[in-house]
Amino acid sequence: MIASRRSLSQASFASRVDIATKAAITDGAISFAALLRGLPGVYPTEVLASVERLVGDEAIDAAVATSIRREAAITTTTVAEGRSLLPLPHPLDYEWRFTPDAARSLLNRAADLTPAEGDLLLFGTPGLAIEALTLPIGRRLAFLAESNRITDRVLALNRATGSPLSIAFCSGGLPRESADAVLLDPPWYLDFVRPMLSAAAHACRPGGVVLISLAPTGARPSAETDRHIIVRFARRLGLVVIDHSPLAIGYETPFFERNALAAADIYPPPQWRRGDLVVFRKAYASTRPPPVSSVGRREWREVGIGRMRLFIRRADETNSDEASLTSLVDGDILPTVSRRDPRRPLAKVWTSGNRIFHTDNPQLVLEAAISCAGEAIGSGVQPRLWGTIRERETLERIATELRALAAIEAQEEGNGPTNATERSVAWRWS
Repeated sequence: MIASRRSLSQASFASRVDIATKAAITDGAISFAALLRGLPGVYPTEVLASVERLVGDEAIDAAVATSIRREAAITTTTVAEGRSLLPLPHPLDYEWRFTPDAARSLLNRAADLTPAEGDLLLFGTPGLAIEALTLPIGRRLAFLAESNRITDRVLALNRATGSPLSIAFCSGGLPRESADAVLLDPPWYLDFVRPMLSAAAHACRPGGVVLISLAPTGARPSAETDRHIIVRFARRLGLVVIDHSPLAIGYETPFFERNALAAADIYPPPQWRRGDLVVFRKAYASTRPPPVSSVGRREWREVGIGRMRLFIRRADETNSDEASLTSLVDGDILPTVSRRDPRRPLAKVWTSGNRIFHTDNPQLVLEAAISCAGEAIGSGVQPRLWGTIRERETLERIATELRALAAIEAQEEGNGPTNATERSVAWRWS
């Protein structure tokens, strides 16, 4: 029954996308880039699927459809995400970062909605925190975040610029009525939005505002329903909507998503993704208890090898004395960023370029990664001593494979020397 309802929902969504796509093309959006801009946040793969359905139904001109498909498959020159001084986003963090224009617009909007001496809280938005370091906002700024490599970089940059940000960790407890404006950008799933919005509401002073980015109507079948659920939930937190601006927030396309789309032979413009801005005013006290800060046991461990961020799933026990990186998908790059993809639970090793692998020995892969990281910084970090020559040889082989992966992803990102031969190899470890 649930599967049947899901199929009906997907069919209804596809129909709505087709209507919007046909209308956009009729209005003159006859290029792939223009079509993406003319639709309410529809994912590039969904846009092309809609074009196929419409041309099959003879609802649009076949020549226009051919031109759109051809443009979508043209590789464009990409620019590395060097403008962000942060480490690369990783797909397991569900992190998309605002464009510079969107970040400045959000900070200005928060300042306009609050008193001149008002305090701003940036909740889980490291890209926004970095942008705030460079702007003459003239407000007290606080940044609340998890303890991880991203926040470590924000801390370092904050110190280098005279510490204009007050930085705190979620593990240290959530603030109560400490800000006149709270800005947050949760992953677009209800189980992320609810606790983050609850924490933001309790951190906001009476009369203050909460600015949040939510999924636009074209992002997925449930987007509009989810927004109504969130608005009802917000009322229980004492928050009332004072503004809803569809598609007002622009995002950079992260490296992992560029790779995922490229694996499907799709090359959209670099800033195609947009979100809805919803602004709440805190009108009354929450009817819900304040959220409790808790830090659970993280399922993954992270090691950096050059620019590549490698996540390795924790394992309580090892199933093999041998270790290998086993392919799970053709070309090793998962061609989607949706958490509903059934292949995600199979991954034990995951790169910031959206490459996924299985392994029967995550601990050995972790030690090989630590060895690579130590070599990169010249620290002499060494994994634990393995008892046999076979184990040492396996460790060295995995380390070599990880270094090769890091080199490939540096090239793809745009930071490394070009080598067409290496980039054409599908890395399949078995």
